[in-house]
Amino acid sequence: MVNYREEISKIKNPENIKEAMYASDPRVLMVAFQRDPTVSKLIRGKSKVVPLIVEELEKNGLNLDEITLSCFAFILQKVDLDSATKILKPIFIQAMKDPGPFFVHFAANVLRQGNKLPFNPFDPLYKRAELLETLERI
Repeated sequence: MVNYREEISKIKNPENIKEAMYASDPRVLMVAFQRDPTVSKLIRGKSKVVPLIVEELEKNGLNLDEITLSCFAFILQKVDLDSATKILKPIFIQAMKDPGPFFVHFAANVLRQGNKLPFNPFDPLYKRAELLETLERI
């Protein structure tokens, strides 16, 4: 039996996500997430992982590593779009005050999909205007 709390704990250190530390942009990071066995396990955990990720995000929010936050957004988008949209909205608003290289793009991808805005399921890289449009829409 998979201990999902333990698996989530692993990805809190982005060095444990295969190839994630070499990502140069959100698209490359997404590919790393898609290939990572821990991320795949968490996605297969479906509804069992959502409350655990939500707990981490509520407890640590933007204090988590940029890659870890992006990974949580990626997993939530795959598992439960409605929950992902609700939980990521306040964190995205906060992150847009001083956006990093990855998380705002992954969060925008979720929020754009959840709010029926154009989004790309294969490339979460957005122009500044699209990020601002997402912020304005939510």
